[in-house]
Amino acid sequence: MVGLLVMLELAALLLVAYPVIADTGPYGGKDGAALAVSQERGADGPRRGHAGAAGEERTGEREKRFIIRTLDDFKGSLSLAEDEIQELEKEIDAITLLESLQREKDFTNFLDWYHGYADWLKDVIGDFEDDLALFPAGPSRGEERWMGRFGGMVKKQHALARELEKRVKRYDAEEKRLAGIIERRRELRERFGELHDSLARIEDRIRESQGSSSERRENEKKAEKFRADIRVVQNELLSLPLVDEDILKHYAVLVERGEAEIDWLSLKRDEYEAMRDVAAVVGRDPRRDASAIEAAYRRVVRVLESAINRLFRKMDELDRKRARVTPAGSLREVERSRELAGFYERLQGRYDGEIRRLRVLIGAYDAELAEVLSERGR
Repeated sequence: MVGLLVMLELAALLLVAYPVIADTGPYGGKDGAALAVSQERGADGPRRGHAGAAGEERTGEREKRFIIRTLDDFKGSLSLAEDEIQELEKEIDAITLLESLQREKDFTNFLDWYHGYADWLKDVIGDFEDDLALFPAGPSRGEERWMGRFGGMVKKQHALARELEKRVKRYDAEEKRLAGIIERRRELRERFGELHDSLARIEDRIRESQGSSSERRENEKKAEKFRADIRVVQNELLSLPLVDEDILKHYAVLVERGEAEIDWLSLKRDEYEAMRDVAAVVGRDPRRDASAIEAAYRRVVRVLESAINRLFRKMDELDRKRARVTPAGSLREVERSRELAGFYERLQGRYDGEIRRLRVLIGAYDAELAEVLSERGR
């Protein structure tokens, strides 16, 4: 009897010490026992749970900042594309009735590419805005989904660049074809002048000839040969189209604009490839994957630093090109030179702005990397 009373007293003491064990709520049963054991060990258990929640919150904030930075980048690219669309539309509106219709066709063709590029940028912006709307409650997209998203962006950049390269090659080929026609007409005019002068000298000899009849016949044969050659030259001249040299500068400007945009796409593509690696790890816990996060961050910083150096080289090249732009020639040629100078000025502003953005981005990644490394030991 005494033994039974002792056992009942011990049971009562246990219920007082660990009341959660008897609870039928979410921590009842084994979970309740585990929590009770943790509480018995002191405050260390609850602090560990709080630290885990704080770590998850910091990871979520990093992921959110990553989305915001990517979103801002695409919005900047869209703004640049829309600026070029406006310039092309203004140039189309400025074409006069006396100018070649081909200029409007070429501008429209280039404009179609920019509209396709801008539409894609808008789609990407919409996707990232949807991602941003999920925060703070939204979970990480997951490594595979992020890799798929950025992989698709890189492929689209390749496709856009290839499409623009085809246009630029056509502009370049047309410029060379027309330049060849202009050069051939120049050669034929020179040949015509030489033949005409030679014929005039022979005809003078025939008129002034005091020699034998055989010499006269020989000169008449030469004169007839010159007349035949002149007819050949005249026929070829008539077969060649008249080409305004202004159109050559038109194509030179289009080629410059296209090549600069292709180079810009290459620059952005390298950045997106590095960002794809960051996207794959930005949602991970630094306490478990600090090495992978560090590797991705350091790679993207190297890529961004390389992009800055590349842009500085481009700016030096741009300065040399701007120095060679001379507004000379016909009125239309002067206008084409002004178009090219205006494009170079916009490109200078684009490069300046991108260098500033990349420097800020490098600072942000360095700060986040320091945060990740500080969390590794927690």
